[in-house]
Amino acid sequence: MLEPTPPDMQALGALRPGDPAEKLAAAVGSRWRAPLPHEGGWVRYLDRSFHVTARLDRAGRLGRIEFRGNFDPEVSIAGLRVRMPEAELAAVAPDLHLSKPPEGGAPYRFGSRDLPSGARQFVETGYGKVQRIQLFHPKAVYPSWRDLSLTPPSAAFNVRVVPGLKPRGSDAPEGWCCGLPRGITPAQWPLSTETGLPLEHHFTVRVPEPYRVHGAQYVALALFSDTTTENRSAPQVLDVMTMAMDGRALPEAPDPAIAPFVASLRNRHPMEFRSYDILYSTHAAIWLTEAEFNGPECEPPEPIRTAANEDAQWQDWRQTTAAQRLFGWNGQEPFDSDYYLHRLAGRRPEGPWDILALSITPAEDPNAGREPVDFGEGHNPDGYVPAFSEEWDRLGLELKYDDLQFGGTVITGDGFDELSPFFLVIRETAGMWNLAGHAVPFDLVSMRTLF
Repeated sequence: MLEPTPPDMQALGALRPGDPAEKLAAAVGSRWRAPLPHEGGWVRYLDRSFHVTARLDRAGRLGRIEFRGNFDPEVSIAGLRVRMPEAELAAVAPDLHLSKPPEGGAPYRFGSRDLPSGARQFVETGYGKVQRIQLFHPKAVYPSWRDLSLTPPSAAFNVRVVPGLKPRGSDAPEGWCCGLPRGITPAQWPLSTETGLPLEHHFTVRVPEPYRVHGAQYVALALFSDTTTENRSAPQVLDVMTMAMDGRALPEAPDPAIAPFVASLRNRHPMEFRSYDILYSTHAAIWLTEAEFNGPECEPPEPIRTAANEDAQWQDWRQTTAAQRLFGWNGQEPFDSDYYLHRLAGRRPEGPWDILALSITPAEDPNAGREPVDFGEGHNPDGYVPAFSEEWDRLGLELKYDDLQFGGTVITGDGFDELSPFFLVIRETAGMWNLAGHAVPFDLVSMRTLF
């Protein structure tokens, strides 16, 4: 069993915008890893286990730090605490003015106040308690994709699932969804950060040249996710698997219960990137060379079961694969041409690893190469036209993307935070990824899902 190495919670709570990176590193302790160039100054690897994120500015100083969820409720953060009663705020922070309670809907309120040295404290309350506390400097300037000498793409691309299931291993020069990944080994198949069980492969797509931002030799991207729905977390496994994200060294002589998971991390594909969604489901992406993209199929590895994850739920996709789920979550629906997914399949699967080929075409989109901004956002350095804004209507724009999308206009129906012009929008029809009906952006620079 690993020795617990939590950050110093009191030291994290005492941090303030403007503090040097060294002070943040000291509070994080053995888990500290400085942000990589593509991460934009973000320190996100403490979020899952400790519910804190931070971001360094271009000068290497703390620009913002956020505490939420289950962060230690005993730690004072500029006089406030996560999960403290909302009713106590007026006495502790009289200069913090919360928004009016909403009429109906979720009972969330927001407020902010000035702190010394030009910093601000933002607070979100919900259900009578403080849910989130953020400290930030309004004038902080952060690293971004613009610092990486990347040439903005001049075109967007639409990716369509070609109707008609094909046998496993069929030729698919522009990519495929469902089925198996190619060009990796079973030892490189990414495992769930939560349970240590293999993730599901959803699709592998050839990436258009302008979007190959991690090296021209990487021509395709394979995407995986954790599709288990309940009883997912295995705490010992979680602590081991997060070593793939933070700065801890892998143990040389691990306990037998975690040794297989440590071995998996040692064998990770060198171009594997991991992120989470809002429910902490694991997402993994692997950049592939041309040889790997055209390589042999990889069978899923046998699931690792030890005392560390014996209570983790068995995975849905091992019982009903993505191709089979085109016919319902149990794969048993009879073919019905009135159902879109059935028409997409064209027939019932002949095998669990049947595939659907992908087809890529350029899209005429005036937002190609422009940094996306959410609707109503004031900062708009590239003149991006948000979907359904007044400018959008004035220009008479009408755009439609199919199952995947490289760049252009983000049309998701949801808000999104910082996003580079190099992004992939994922829809559920590309490999039966459970995205709760959403179209989800995936930033190809930071390699994280915005969902």
